[in-house]
Amino acid sequence: MRKTTIILLPLLFFLQLSIAQSQIGKEKRKEFRKSPKWKEMMKNPNANFNETSVAFEEFWKGKPNPLELMEGEEEALEELKERSFISRLFKSNKALKKESLQYAEDFKRFKFWRIQSEGLVKSDGRIMSEDEIQEMARQELQRRQETKQ
Repeated sequence: MRKTTIILLPLLFFLQLSIAQSQIGKEKRKEFRKSPKWKEMMKNPNANFNETSVAFEEFWKGKPNPLELMEGEEEALEELKERSFISRLFKSNKALKKESLQYAEDFKRFKFWRIQSEGLVKSDGRIMSEDEIQEMARQELQRRQETKQ
């Protein structure tokens, strides 16, 4: 049972994320690519988890991972070298690297937020409130006490 749960949970998460991505319009995706909207979204307790994740993914699409850049990993540096001529016309590798490093702390914060929130996402993408979490915990405790008897 545990193995299937371990396998199914990530699968369900990615399925939910792909459905959410298909529901978000092109204009909103363009907006997400231009500015780090995900920073405000993850601070908002009423924000939709799926939309926030899409905003993060869209913003970082085509940009090097700042954590890899900080560690000097070859993969991140190769990404910069492999950019097309047209993308380099709009933003130099140096400017892109500087921008990525500027958001390194927020990048880490988002990754932590996503891990914390994954288990608390409702079917509509909303994250459970503190009251809902406490109610769920109370129900679980009650269920466990009933099964012991």
